[in-house]
Amino acid sequence: MTGFARPRGLNHVAYVTRDTAATKRFYTELLGMRLVGYAMDDSVGSTGEPTTFLHTFFEMADGSCIAFFEIEGLDTDHHESPLPRWAPHLALSLDSLEEVEDARDRLVAAGVEVKGVVDHEGIWSSIYFFDPNGVRLELTYQNRPLNDDDAAAAEKAVKAWQDEHGPAGA
Repeated sequence: MTGFARPRGLNHVAYVTRDTAATKRFYTELLGMRLVGYAMDDSVGSTGEPTTFLHTFFEMADGSCIAFFEIEGLDTDHHESPLPRWAPHLALSLDSLEEVEDARDRLVAAGVEVKGVVDHEGIWSSIYFFDPNGVRLELTYQNRPLNDDDAAAAEKAVKAWQDEHGPAGA
């Protein structure tokens, strides 16, 4: 296949916040990230829409970021999504199960409701919680690398799902 190169990694993922100060405290004090950048304007560069916003970037250890838009006059965030609250989430990798357990203990001590440690097929060990904006986060340790057998099993599962449920929109 020619054309686009496969992306080499995540630069940032962006969410909405109603309260940049609370978001900054959560991501810097509880998750240990660093506020590394911002953009502020009265119009959206990618669309030209006249909208005043502050866009902040919180850096993870690998250099990728979680970013947030506080948008003037917007009084909604991820708490109001019509999707099931458990489905859309951002999973962040940790280096060990001990780090997952330590993160759980630190979050619980700070008053954050945490689910887990949840074992997913022996591959991932994860905890789940919400940030102040209603964004569901997962901190996870991957117990082993995914391999060709996992890829083949995923292909088989997707085919079985499509055979049972049909194509989307049908």
